[in-house]
Amino acid sequence: MDLHELAERVEKSARLRKLRAKFIDELQFRSDVNAQFDPMLIIMIISILVQVIIHCRENRTRAQLAQDIREIRELPARRLIRLRRRLNNLWREHGVQTDDAAADGNPLLTAVYEIAENMDIGTIKELVDLAEDS
Repeated sequence: MDLHELAERVEKSARLRKLRAKFIDELQFRSDVNAQFDPMLIIMIISILVQVIIHCRENRTRAQLAQDIREIRELPARRLIRLRRRLNNLWREHGVQTDDAAADGNPLLTAVYEIAENMDIGTIKELVDLAEDS
């Protein structure tokens, strides 16, 4: 599934539209107040989450994936390497590079952690369904 197809799927789902809005709010909170984020950046973040879920579902059940998402900060660092690497690359390529952002690290990663911990089971199910459809 390419980014445009993913964007269409997000638009069709109320839960995924709400997730996209949460990412925008969280990123604006975590980075410079004046920063503007390209809507495709948010779609790319969701795409990375789906890709990581695709990779992880080979060894995990849906229930285990849901638990991992909700307890993301408690997972061992080695299990989050793929996620961290992709989000760091995305931030370097598309992020708003300010002195504050450089000092605080990658706001994409902290936003994903924060949102994942508070994600409802319906939204998690839709992300896993997206991964299965890909």
